[in-house]
Amino acid sequence: MANDCPKCEAGLPPWMGTFADLMSLLMCFFVLLLSFATIDAVRFKKMAESMKDAFGVQRQIPAAEIVKGVSVIKQEWSPTVAEQAVITEIRQETSEVEQEHLKMKEGEGDHEKQAEQQEQQKSQQALDEEAAMQAAQAAQAELERELAQQMAELQEALELEVEQGMVTLEQKESSIIIRIHEKGSFPSGS
Repeated sequence: MANDCPKCEAGLPPWMGTFADLMSLLMCFFVLLLSFATIDAVRFKKMAESMKDAFGVQRQIPAAEIVKGVSVIKQEWSPTVAEQAVITEIRQETSEVEQEHLKMKEGEGDHEKQAEQQEQQKSQQALDEEAAMQAAQAAQAELERELAQQMAELQEALELEVEQGMVTLEQKESSIIIRIHEKGSFPSGS
């Protein structure tokens, strides 16, 4: 009797029914998604071809040079229009970016001309800054004149209201502030 196992319950555990229902619903959901999806085979094929042509470059890479592009999608790619060849190997020529920047142009070694050019550039820059400063000052003076004129016009137009204490006029920087006091707009109770 010591070796007897406990009596097993008849039927399945209750969680298994819920799990089966959820899995069935999930499968139905994916079947519905698949049935509503439209797959345009021609468009899909064009997209796959363009992806295949967009990645990868086949070229010989010396050990000292940094790798610039190799892809597992397609190894025979070149962005230029290639001539027809019997060989399936297409090579792409690249320019050495570092070498272009290191080459000296003719006359770059002449220090006297460079110093003279730098001096001319500095004097031209100083003249430009001075002209810009004068233009800004002239514009500021014009704005102040216009603001003073507008303030005088407003004081003249609102002279009666200012005397009665219903309105106050203030000028701050580049703006005119008109303040209407609480009893200045309309009589109370109206």
